[in-house]
Amino acid sequence: MAKTQISKSQSLEANHIGEHEFSKISFPKLIDVIASFKKKDFKKHSARKRFQYVNEKLLELIDGEPKESFLLSAVLEYVDEINKNNILNDRYHISMFEFWLNLFSGLDSKKNYEIRAKIIGKHIPRDDYQAFFPIGMDKVFGGSHFVAAHLSPDVDTMVASFWGWMDAFGGRVSSAQHLWSLPGGPPASPVTQTFYDLFGPSIFANAAHTSLSLTLKALDLVTQKGFAKKKGNASISSIDLSASEKAIILVDEHGHYLGDWHNSDVEPIRKIIIRFKSCLRWFENNLHVKLISLFAKEKLHVKDLPAFLASIFDVTISECEPVKEFTERQRNDLHDFFNKVLGVKNGLNGTFGELIQALALLSVYDLSHFQTELEALQFSNLFEPSGYLREDRPAIFHRLEKLIQQLDNAIHHIRDYAEQLDVAMSIKSKVMGISPQYTTLRSDVEDMRIKLKKYEYITVVVPEDNDKLFPIGVVWTQDLNKGVLGTVSFRDFCNQEEVKMASYLALISVIDHHKTSIKTNSPPNALIADAQSCNVLLAEQNFIINNRYSLGGSTLEEIDAQLEKIGPKPQTPSARRLKQRLIQRQIAAHTRVNCYVHPNRELLEYFSILYAILDDTDLLTKVSKRDIDCLVELLNRIKSLIFQREVEIINLDDIPRDEFFSKEAAKRILHNPDMYSVYRKLYETREREIETYLKLEKSEDLVNLFLDTKEQNGCCRVGQTKLFSGNFSTFHRISTAMMEYWLKNAKAVNHNHPEIDLHLHMISTIPSSAEVYEDRVGKYNHKDQIWFWLPNTQKAYDHLSSFLTAFTPGQKMNGSAEIEFLHGVPEDVIQIFNRDFNAVPQKISSSTINLPIIILHIPAGTVNSRKAMITPYLPRLVP
Repeated sequence: MAKTQISKSQSLEANHIGEHEFSKISFPKLIDVIASFKKKDFKKHSARKRFQYVNEKLLELIDGEPKESFLLSAVLEYVDEINKNNILNDRYHISMFEFWLNLFSGLDSKKNYEIRAKIIGKHIPRDDYQAFFPIGMDKVFGGSHFVAAHLSPDVDTMVASFWGWMDAFGGRVSSAQHLWSLPGGPPASPVTQTFYDLFGPSIFANAAHTSLSLTLKALDLVTQKGFAKKKGNASISSIDLSASEKAIILVDEHGHYLGDWHNSDVEPIRKIIIRFKSCLRWFENNLHVKLISLFAKEKLHVKDLPAFLASIFDVTISECEPVKEFTERQRNDLHDFFNKVLGVKNGLNGTFGELIQALALLSVYDLSHFQTELEALQFSNLFEPSGYLREDRPAIFHRLEKLIQQLDNAIHHIRDYAEQLDVAMSIKSKVMGISPQYTTLRSDVEDMRIKLKKYEYITVVVPEDNDKLFPIGVVWTQDLNKGVLGTVSFRDFCNQEEVKMASYLALISVIDHHKTSIKTNSPPNALIADAQSCNVLLAEQNFIINNRYSLGGSTLEEIDAQLEKIGPKPQTPSARRLKQRLIQRQIAAHTRVNCYVHPNRELLEYFSILYAILDDTDLLTKVSKRDIDCLVELLNRIKSLIFQREVEIINLDDIPRDEFFSKEAAKRILHNPDMYSVYRKLYETREREIETYLKLEKSEDLVNLFLDTKEQNGCCRVGQTKLFSGNFSTFHRISTAMMEYWLKNAKAVNHNHPEIDLHLHMISTIPSSAEVYEDRVGKYNHKDQIWFWLPNTQKAYDHLSSFLTAFTPGQKMNGSAEIEFLHGVPEDVIQIFNRDFNAVPQKISSSTINLPIIILHIPAGTVNSRKAMITPYLPRLVP
């Protein structure tokens, strides 16, 4: 059994929550399983069968764990071991397990839901996921569902999108896969390292998709709805294609793909088969007439038989009456049928004897046996030694009856053969020239649309090691032609301009704290509020859900004992809140039935949300009352989960909830030893990392300092580099190299996208953990900077003027701010600043730096929020 519980003895050793160590979760039989996959016998299997076995074993491992489990880390470790040991031909990913789970596991929807719950550590009624997704009334969206972070993801969007993906996966929002989109990969942040600590070293490689655009492939749309495999001997007459959504796939005896039988194939192919049957009918009638005429002779001699046989078998097919009535196109099609499908070398110019020989080569021996029996008449006892026919009517008619019956059976069998699916498919490809149309799992939507043309579906195949193809399902044309093929959820951004999303994807869910700019065809589930971090909104919803289904790692008996210890009449607000939470746990224990929220899941979720809030608020230098209340709740819940009993390590009961509340509350929170244990480690690591980036020798290595850059409003590009005060001495030494690197990239972006013509970059001070804890925030000897660059165009000048006129934070600083024009700034740009930003003192740089960059020097820590202090004033591109 995988270790999935918090160890009480371990948790109590941790003095503060930041020192808590998380248990590693692994499948106990993992080593043995991987060893079995590395054996020669296993490697002999085809790629498809190895993929099947790998997924079956993972399902078996998950199913063998206790009902209340949180196995994400164990699953990711399994996936990682498969990849490290090259067990499969292609890279394995958790989304591939979900693909298999949906299509090939054979599990019913209830069991599928339970397996998902074990992976994500949460089994709740699907309706509860309505807090995040519009899935009421058992609604399931078609195609795959993306939970997307914005481009150049920061910590806030990374954390929010990760838990959004987890909930989408658990709630089964869509009919296909649920994909965590993290464009370009995780941010360069200490929190990224904590993700490795919390979820394992393969969390991003094996769970996230880092493509910069959101598009679908056949993998996301393939279905087995109406999908039926048929072998070649199946009769096309027995296949009912009148029913809607029926996909008939021709396979060989090993299940490999040979072709498709479409509705549109039936009529043209059946016409060719009918014409072939008319030739057989003429042959049969001609033989009947000639046979009766033969035995009707008054003196039938055995020497008459060769001429009779020649009149039957040496007749060319083109001589039969039906062929003479066919059009030239019909004759050509029939010629190709005899030649290319049945193997008659001369086609219509071949004889019926050659047709019989060709059919025998196709293992259709009936007419060949009949011909042998007919030719054997000349050696039968029906003739006297003199060669004349005996006067033995019973024997003659018995022999004739046997021959006619044999002929009838042979003709009937050949007609059945002509009706076989493999013959029909051979006509389709060899006569009509229509090659099988199929697609692979990696084919994109446009490629499939081109291939589909007039067909109602296209088969999806996977290559086998022997160059064969194995069909796994179909993509229906009617599905592919829908306006919406898949769905998307945004986390920490609510602006479709900030994501490269295919037009056939629909936005159904957003959680955001930024300004909103979306357009949808149906109401999305939108949670948009004034909070400093998107994860505050996420946490608030999780508090509600967890109150219903979580016991916080305690048993009902332990909960009852804690309630008894508090007593019936708690005297303080803190004690009353503890009692309230314990009563909620008590109620959950009695009402949650088969539902649960695993304590490890809850703990890791709270920790990652706490990290995200600390990052997005720059260590609580910018918070609202809502953020404060959420942080206090998080800290108390984390400590309670670690101790597995309800505790309250911080409360704000004595702080008046007035205009100073947020500032005073933030100070208390930051001075709390448990909180300090969290952010100290985080921020010290971050400060060291920034210093490392600043000291890199090559200018190309400076990329890590400019990762937090966004294109906004269609014409602006704004970045932010956050530095600690201890980093500024190094920054000042390399600032010129940084500006050169930034300018080079800004010009490249403008060259490729001329509409993006206003470029800004913020150099912002964030407080260190020591400064916060020792109340030294804001006591700095340096200034922050905002860099400006724009091309020499009138439109760029207009955009700059618009921004400067509206940018009130900078103007309000007056004497505490200063504009510096580096050598190389055009006079026209200087005049714009003189006109629209004249409240701020200006100067020409005393340095010799020759760059067309304007620097706004501002008091350290004052303009620290791009969202609140820059974005609202940016101009917008007018179409």
